[in-house]
Amino acid sequence: VVEFEDHGIGMNEEELERALQPFGQAKPSTTRNYGGTGLGLPITKGLIEAHGGRLAIESRAGQGTIARIAVPTERTALTAGA
Repeated sequence: VVEFEDHGIGMNEEELERALQPFGQAKPSTTRNYGGTGLGLPITKGLIEAHGGRLAIESRAGQGTIARIAVPTERTALTAGA
């Protein structure tokens, strides 16, 4: 499991649901203030799921977001020196 955490603006449940949809934005002001196409989370989720993994996101408006990525061990490989 790989975990990422930020202490940014966060999202409520409704905003997170929208952000996981292609071209979805948490809210219009987010696009104006931070930019983006609304494709990052949907593409990331799709790639993880294509490899049999899971993306779990916990977010709270005004507090930040935690994203966890889990990929089955049979889909991972270690290289020398890594």
